[in-house]
Amino acid sequence: MTAQELIARYVQAVTRRLPARRRADIGAELSALLNEELAGRAPGGEPDAATAEALLLGFGHPETVALSYHRPAQVIEAFDACLFRKLAVILVGALAVLGLGVALSDPAARSDPSFGSRIADETLAATLQCLGGLLVVFWIVGFARRHWLRGKWSPTALPPVRDPAAVNRPLMVASTAFWSAGLAILVVGPAQVMAGLTSGAAPTALLDAFAYDPAFAAERAPVLWGLLALSILVPAWQALAGRVTRSSRRVEAVLTLILSAALFQMVLAGDVFAAEPTNEYMKLAMALFGGWGLISSITALHREWRNHRGAVIVGAQSAPD
Repeated sequence: MTAQELIARYVQAVTRRLPARRRADIGAELSALLNEELAGRAPGGEPDAATAEALLLGFGHPETVALSYHRPAQVIEAFDACLFRKLAVILVGALAVLGLGVALSDPAARSDPSFGSRIADETLAATLQCLGGLLVVFWIVGFARRHWLRGKWSPTALPPVRDPAAVNRPLMVASTAFWSAGLAILVVGPAQVMAGLTSGAAPTALLDAFAYDPAFAAERAPVLWGLLALSILVPAWQALAGRVTRSSRRVEAVLTLILSAALFQMVLAGDVFAAEPTNEYMKLAMALFGGWGLISSITALHREWRNHRGAVIVGAQSAPD
């Protein structure tokens, strides 16, 4: 094989990875560049195949060279990768917990030998569908950002650098009020709230759909309401202080971790609402919130541990002998 044949094969291997409209121009440019480099390695003579092979090996893999000319758009952009990974883990974990909860609490599990495998198949199918839908959503968001949302920008239009420990007090107060109102509805009971707002005119079927399971209301609900109340007090504390302190950050992470574990336990322990499908939707929401809280709290605690460890190391290094 001659040196020119090696170069032609290399150029073809590079250009076949490029968009068709750019192959001819880039192929001609790359071929001229390689031939010029090859001629410089064999002044006054005909370069042999070994010289060409050494040149091409040093130039790089065809796939790497092709990426230097054209980098295809990613399905998920790097900016979105962390959020996608977190949401995917939460979805998979929540659906797994929900499927396990159904398998443990449904009476059919004890009478139907195929019930467990059917629930596993349905959980797997739902997981794949959710992950596929999530992938499509992130691809659409990335496509829109690349083609429509990224316009002209100016350095003076960039947002100011803010103190990461500062809080938006009005927003924090509004958030506390919103979650407090939601907790009040849960404590009173959605069915009772709807009956009160409609002066008893709400349809019986609607009220029955949002009635708590008696065992949940008597045993597990008070624990859940107490944990939710404690978690709502943290943003109120931060709003009063005007800053996110290290203490409030640690308390928030620990409370979120405990609340997430409690949500998972309640999903597995039994029904929340007496009627279906309200019960399954509620348990799915609890599993999703539990998964989000679990990842967020573990991440926050790990960050705190890492910061504390770094401070200890710096202090030890700066201490006098």
